[in-house]
Amino acid sequence: MATDIQANIQFSDGTFAVLRKEGASQNTIESLATGGTGLNQASGIEVGVAYPGKMAVAASVQVITDSASTGSFSRAYFQGPDGKVLCNVQGGGYVTTGLPRLLKGVRMANGVTLRAVFDVAADDAAGTGCLAVYCSDGTADNFSAVGVADTKTSMTNKDGMTIGESLAGKVITHVYGTYSSTHGVNDDGAGNSGLYIEDAQGQLKLMFPPGNGRTSSSMSPITALAVGIRITQNDTLSIMTGS
Repeated sequence: MATDIQANIQFSDGTFAVLRKEGASQNTIESLATGGTGLNQASGIEVGVAYPGKMAVAASVQVITDSASTGSFSRAYFQGPDGKVLCNVQGGGYVTTGLPRLLKGVRMANGVTLRAVFDVAADDAAGTGCLAVYCSDGTADNFSAVGVADTKTSMTNKDGMTIGESLAGKVITHVYGTYSSTHGVNDDGAGNSGLYIEDAQGQLKLMFPPGNGRTSSSMSPITALAVGIRITQNDTLSIMTGS
């Protein structure tokens, strides 16, 4: 069953772009290029090249699997020419609606791309968990890992860095979380029912319950944290699923 990923982007001047990746691969970072049927735009062009100078102010990503409802949104983000995450993008599955405003506008330029990842929903402990984070200074990143039953598992970013290595000294103010399993992170109670940040001594700094990225009617909701979380170098982000 083929799974497609589509992104919808609105720019500050009122113009619009549609991006698509047909036949995306599970748990693979895919770059989405312009595409669509019968639309007045050239296909197969990276968004930064297709719309130079425009400012993206709203975006959403939808995962749709042919003749099935198993495609589950994991994460999406604008990436800069230097490979850094510019801003996370909200998304969802086949029933999801919306075009959320970006927390930070993204200026289109050569080398700017939109990237997304999907997983396949199943009733097991090995779904992919993701936490997308936004910091007070405008920095963004996202971290993921495949769950292991009853086992604490470190979540890392696309470059293999832990949250402490990536964001030391920064303050996290907003997050969204996803987990693809059909019965949640911890359906048997043997794990933890959220994605969690701890310091080097094991002191808990955040426990965040993720959405499933598939059946919610709204895009993966961004939560503004009541108290910002200052990250230090040895902080970790983990997932521990139930069996």
